[in-house]
Amino acid sequence: MSLDNNLESKYDDPYQVPIMVANEKNLKGYGTIVTDFEKEKVEIAPWPVSGKRKLHPGTGSLGGTRSGEFICKWEGDACQAINKGVDDTVYITGRLPTGIQIQNRTHLLVREANYHPDGGQVFFPRDKDPFIALLALPGDDVKPEDFVAFYFDGSFGIQMYTNIWHQAVIPINDRSVFLTKQAASYACVDVDTIDEFGKYLSVPLKL
Repeated sequence: MSLDNNLESKYDDPYQVPIMVANEKNLKGYGTIVTDFEKEKVEIAPWPVSGKRKLHPGTGSLGGTRSGEFICKWEGDACQAINKGVDDTVYITGRLPTGIQIQNRTHLLVREANYHPDGGQVFFPRDKDPFIALLALPGDDVKPEDFVAFYFDGSFGIQMYTNIWHQAVIPINDRSVFLTKQAASYACVDVDTIDEFGKYLSVPLKL
């Protein structure tokens, strides 16, 4: 997706996403705190059926999981991500707004988020680096004001539940490595806030 590195007049003012410190209470509904990556079991959602008949017991959820390193890093004004649990594709998750210095990253402009209908996804900071998770509760009628930025201090990770809107986690440091695992089907449903609402999400990187 195109990520213009400016606040052009053709776009409405970015939606200012609120930020809060992640804890067990305010993550309720979004996901669970992860303190042990190896022991954390990935939530798997049974394959949906199109008619009134139910799945045969024990089927529709046997695809397993995939795991690997998820590398998040800053290259100039761009935040990049590489999910080695899936492939080695490098993609840009957002850019700094015009006027924000690279040495003092305070906000990130984001236009895309997605959810996985096939299961949850775990992000665990390998080196206890702090990070931001941009999340919204399930629903295909999602709007910019549904998003919340959660600040993690690096002492624990998160498993995002099935159908939770999210972007790749955002590193506070120049480069962070996360351990990740998720349902192997890797189904994604996307929202583009520029196409649908004419505005970016402005995600705070500091409390």
